[in-house]
Amino acid sequence: MNAPSQPSARHYYPGLNALRGVGALMVLSTHSAFNTGRIIDGWTGAMLARFDFGVAIFFVLSGFLLGRPFLMRAASGRVAPSTGHYLWKRALRILPLYWFTVLVVATSEPLNEGLFSTSDWLRNITLTQLYRPGLLPFGLTQMWSLVTEVAFYLVLPLLCWLLLWRRSFSETRILLTLGVLSVAGLVWMAWAATVPGAEGHFAQWLPGYFGWFAVGMGLATVSVADSMKARSHILHRLAEDPGGCWVAAVLVFAVACTPIAGPRTLDTSDPWEAVIKSTLYAVAAGLLVLPLVFGDEHKGWVRRVCNHRIPYFLGEISFGVFCLHMVILNAVFRGLDLDPFEGRFTDVFMLTLLLTLVAATAAYYLVERPMLRFKDSGPFAKAPKTATTKAPNTSS
Repeated sequence: MNAPSQPSARHYYPGLNALRGVGALMVLSTHSAFNTGRIIDGWTGAMLARFDFGVAIFFVLSGFLLGRPFLMRAASGRVAPSTGHYLWKRALRILPLYWFTVLVVATSEPLNEGLFSTSDWLRNITLTQLYRPGLLPFGLTQMWSLVTEVAFYLVLPLLCWLLLWRRSFSETRILLTLGVLSVAGLVWMAWAATVPGAEGHFAQWLPGYFGWFAVGMGLATVSVADSMKARSHILHRLAEDPGGCWVAAVLVFAVACTPIAGPRTLDTSDPWEAVIKSTLYAVAAGLLVLPLVFGDEHKGWVRRVCNHRIPYFLGEISFGVFCLHMVILNAVFRGLDLDPFEGRFTDVFMLTLLLTLVAATAAYYLVERPMLRFKDSGPFAKAPKTATTKAPNTSS
């Protein structure tokens, strides 16, 4: 059998950018469908209701891309990445555009008039609005997932320190630990489904979604272990059929579109429905990511499509799409003189999509790219590369 193509030798996976774009467009679509009432209509409505699956894609990608540098350094005997530099880059990536969105929503969204107190400003600016009871501000309801993702950013260095105890990279130990924590997360999700929504947002906190991040970290763990041992893991063989992986992902997602995964609306799922939906999303997202991080990146139509410059650019502006689409969606409703749940999904979706893509592109060039130029500045500059000071300590 041929040796693996060692994807972990690369530090950049261009195809994953396309998945970011897919995730952002799915989130935009599901919110357009919900606000027009389209989600209650037939099989198409069921599918659109489950396009919150885009959040699962985001979380799996974060687990892989952010966890992998910590794992790779431990496996190769190098010191862990600088926590300060890591957090600085995360802050530059999300906070400027996020703060701009909060400012726009707080000052120009009519539905929020008189609702933003000093404490509301503070909670939204610090991404802690999820940790109190009550509805999120109009135009910022999608930010629950960003709050949860930021919680993962903050926990990740400590989590990797625990997974890589004494800088020892053990694939088996890491995967087992991630599995145990994921099961604990499902228990949290089941418990949170029994708590009335008005009492808090417990179901949206990090523990319930840890399994999605763990899927990405698990893929990163296997990719690092394979590169260190030059072996051919079964995941490489699966990834050699990227079309098959994505067909399987679609089939799993189709199961999630049935009532087995809970209601389409904001009605509370029962514990089993919440667990099933979370598990199905984790499996489907993992199957989407798999062929883009294992196998030969130049083989298969899936990889060729994802590496194309248009899907790549959609990934580049995906954060802007995520942040701004609710502001624009609400403006489209006002422009069309529509009340919520009155229909006209196609009109609302197309207008929101077009205007959001324009706004996200402007935000990317005017806010996001300029801010990232500071990622290596001042006390948070990336430390210069040094020679390996410790032999790799790996075990399986």
